[in-house]
Amino acid sequence: MREIPDPEVVGCFFTDAFDPPLSGMEIAWDFEAPLLGDRVWHLPGGVRLQGPAPSRFGITVVRNGDDAYQLRMLWNGLCLSWERLTRVQIMASSLAPLLGALGTDLWRLLMQPVVSVPTPALVA
Repeated sequence: MREIPDPEVVGCFFTDAFDPPLSGMEIAWDFEAPLLGDRVWHLPGGVRLQGPAPSRFGITVVRNGDDAYQLRMLWNGLCLSWERLTRVQIMASSLAPLLGALGTDLWRLLMQPVVSVPTPALVA
């Protein structure tokens, strides 16, 4: 049984608050369900948000190393960005059950291949 009940995705959009733009969802939750009303959401890096589940949400996870991730997230009108997180920091957050309710397995996102970013050449 899931910790958070399934929501209804009522729309999709792109926000240019991030570069490149981030895709997001408009979400309708049953706020009468347990664990969806006013609660504390634990996010990576010690960030805590108090309130209901987000009605506007988007996330990107980019694996930059064996245990290094860049995470960008839209939570209602709040834009959050972490440049270097570990797998444990992400999995210990409230993101796994939230994404699970949206049909996304956070562990699979974390197991994506490492993205190699070319290092700029030094000019002598």
